[in-house]
Amino acid sequence: MSSEREHLSPVDAAWYRMDEHGDPADIGSVMLLDGPMDEARVRATIADRLGPHKRFHQRVVDSRHHLLPSWEDEPGFSFDAHIDARTLEAPTDAALQELLSELMSAPLDFDRSPWRLTLIHGVEGGSALFSHVHHCMGDGFALLDMLIGMADRDDAPPEPVALEPEPDWIVQARRVAHDLPAGAMSLGHLLLLPFDSKTLLSGKLAGKRHLAWSQPVPLERVKQIAHACGGTVNDVLVAAFAGAMRRWLLEHGGEAPPIRAIVPVNMRPRDVPIDDTHRNWFGLIFLDLPTDKAERQARVAAVEQEMNRIKKSKEAIVALGILATLGRAPTVVNHVVEDLFTRKASIMMTNVPGPRRPLRLAGYTLRDLWGWAPQCGLGCGATIFSYAGHVRIGVRGDQSILPYPDALARWFVEELEAVDAHAVAGLHAPAAH
Repeated sequence: MSSEREHLSPVDAAWYRMDEHGDPADIGSVMLLDGPMDEARVRATIADRLGPHKRFHQRVVDSRHHLLPSWEDEPGFSFDAHIDARTLEAPTDAALQELLSELMSAPLDFDRSPWRLTLIHGVEGGSALFSHVHHCMGDGFALLDMLIGMADRDDAPPEPVALEPEPDWIVQARRVAHDLPAGAMSLGHLLLLPFDSKTLLSGKLAGKRHLAWSQPVPLERVKQIAHACGGTVNDVLVAAFAGAMRRWLLEHGGEAPPIRAIVPVNMRPRDVPIDDTHRNWFGLIFLDLPTDKAERQARVAAVEQEMNRIKKSKEAIVALGILATLGRAPTVVNHVVEDLFTRKASIMMTNVPGPRRPLRLAGYTLRDLWGWAPQCGLGCGATIFSYAGHVRIGVRGDQSILPYPDALARWFVEELEAVDAHAVAGLHAPAAH
């Protein structure tokens, strides 16, 4: 390892400075293995596969002499210090959910490299590996690439997982990531965006997070629904979550106004590698969710129309410029703008396309893989994740806003099933009230 310090990129620094007590900008993921875990073998595999990545040996330190914090080698680094082991009290989803919520609520230690892995024994059908990584180490696409990189070498190379950015965004994305005036102009665009609807999602955060996930849904089935609805797979998935969110709003507040989601968009040009220097390269869009519409088909159409509008805009580039600007600004400015972000939206939502076929790790087949993106000051986050021919949604909620996210995960599947039963037949199905 090198003893020289290296400055964080402006975007990485922005995510580092967004972090605050009770609301860390972190990413969690879980991999289910198809058998009881040989802990020594898995530890050795992790050390072998992550060893070449210097960021996993480094911590973040602030500098009095430079606006950007730096990476430096973690003193006395060892992989074992970052890898823990736990055993479930019972081999149930409820026990796994309780443990993962506990692990996700525990803050990462910035005296060390900001990541940890937990080996979990006693999972039904085998075992599990939970990863908890700070966003300053990379965006969801980069960290998914890291997880896939831990797969056994005898696997064929997995398909690319990052969505291609719009072609005319690429040149501008390169510029705003390094151009301070362009970033300042981007911040002006954010100021003009109206505040989001005031709902129970707008309350003060408690800092403890609860995790939930849905049952898997065959991806081919979602494609058939999308074809019948005349939209894309993404349109159908987002509309299903909007339907679940509508049910939650009606149940908890009696009203369901339209709400806005912050959605990450991959901005990585084809020629930019996912390496230790290019870990965060994405913009954010503000997506209006049609939670006010009672008909499911109308929600799919509304999402399709909104996505088409966004594709013609430069909103993702704007957000990339804001993040690059924040990385160079004092921490207090970051918190002011983060507060502004949270008043412009109610939830964080992302759609991550994973590998299309099962992977193997340390000789075990990964039965499933899904995760949770950061909430970034918001009370609810939803991550739609596809893997090996099926799709799940992972939901995490702050205890004071969404203490029982299970309902949203369950309703997401029910909404897909309702569209499958009605829209495929050419009918419009009203949502449950």
